[in-house]
Amino acid sequence: MKLILGLIISLSASSIFAIDKEPQIRVRLAKAHHDVTISGTDLLKKINGDRKSKLYTGKKVFQFNCRPLKEMMSNNEPLLLAKLSSKTGLLEFNKKKYRGEIFLVSSYKGKGCDIVNKVGLETYISSLLPKEMNAKWPIEALKAQAVAARSYALYQMQSEQVKKTNGFETYYDLENSEYHQVNGSFFEVTFKTSQATRETKGEVLLPKSKKIVPIFFHSKCGGKTRLPQDVWSNSVEGYRSVDCPFCHKHGHKDWNISISKESFQNALAKTFAIYKKKDLKDRVSIAPDDKNFANLRVYSTQDVHLIKKSRIRSVLGRKRAPSNFFKYQKKGDKIQLSGKGYGHGVGLCQYGALELAKRGYNYKQILSHYFPDFDLKRLY
Repeated sequence: MKLILGLIISLSASSIFAIDKEPQIRVRLAKAHHDVTISGTDLLKKINGDRKSKLYTGKKVFQFNCRPLKEMMSNNEPLLLAKLSSKTGLLEFNKKKYRGEIFLVSSYKGKGCDIVNKVGLETYISSLLPKEMNAKWPIEALKAQAVAARSYALYQMQSEQVKKTNGFETYYDLENSEYHQVNGSFFEVTFKTSQATRETKGEVLLPKSKKIVPIFFHSKCGGKTRLPQDVWSNSVEGYRSVDCPFCHKHGHKDWNISISKESFQNALAKTFAIYKKKDLKDRVSIAPDDKNFANLRVYSTQDVHLIKKSRIRSVLGRKRAPSNFFKYQKKGDKIQLSGKGYGHGVGLCQYGALELAKRGYNYKQILSHYFPDFDLKRLY
């Protein structure tokens, strides 16, 4: 059937975080879609504003036209439009099947519809593992990843970071992307990812204050993990930079890239105000660098400025700067960046976890190495 959404009434979101039972997480699968198709068997559909859900027996396909939303919205904030669930437990969107409920939410400024999957946290983690880590890796590495991803997800849920960042209700806790975490569909779950999730159910990492904080992970640190404040703007309780001699023989090898001086100056211009003034560029110099330095030391006249390498990497892009663990050097009229690792380098090193698991370490020992000042606690 074809459904054009009409009058919409906003509903307030209820709190979903709890420690006495498995919480439900809301994951944005896609955003700003104009034409949305959702199908399943024995579907329950509830349009926002209706008092009751309507049951559609048998196989059913719903199509939602989200194009006229912009004209219908009185403000730019997202609205919950409809909820769909299935008595058989599976809903199909974009040729993939999901458990739980699917919310249809108007995108910011009415540019289309966001698709949000509300599902049990453990189901979410079991579908995340094959996307964020190789599902064929040793079970203890997968279990370490499960704890890290669950901790990050619970932090996003409890702190309502997405809502706070946007300044309005978004109807999702995190998105299915590299910006937050990548998760898969029902049929991407494997026996091992299900086992790793089940055997760590409810377990998270907590600092000494026992408050939920974001637990980060990355592909390969290159020999030493970074602190959150080395990469982003704020420090996070409990983190410590640790040596990692385990990941060097796995994954991406050491890398070297050469870029023009102009390209590098343009990257600096987006992170360093003085570089925006063309007449001052020649009066700025960069001190000798080392891979272990988290910042470049940039001198202008009598002042020294520290510029995070992570900010330069974000401008250059991942292809030209695969990690934050690199060294800057001048090579004639070129700039050479030579580095190690892959990713931001904070928290759990996935290739390091792989090697430790191969050496017989269990997931608790792996997590203890990368998070020595955290405690493992089961919340539900």
